[in-house]
Amino acid sequence: MCNEKTNTIYTMKFSWNQTIQWLCLLSLGISLSAELISDYIGIDSWSILYFGIGLALIAIFIIILRYKKKEK
Repeated sequence: MCNEKTNTIYTMKFSWNQTIQWLCLLSLGISLSAELISDYIGIDSWSILYFGIGLALIAIFIIILRYKKKEK
């Protein structure tokens, strides 16, 4: 017997909201565990912290751009 659900192709849609959420979660995780990552990898903890802050700034920049686009 043929099941119609097995022939369905699922496609993922790109979502800016999910991108912003993932950037914020990665930023928070990296920033909070910068010392642990530094001990494990051997890179300076400040560099890891700056990377986490940079991810948060990218998320904020995306939010600002989206807000300006909606305003026009």
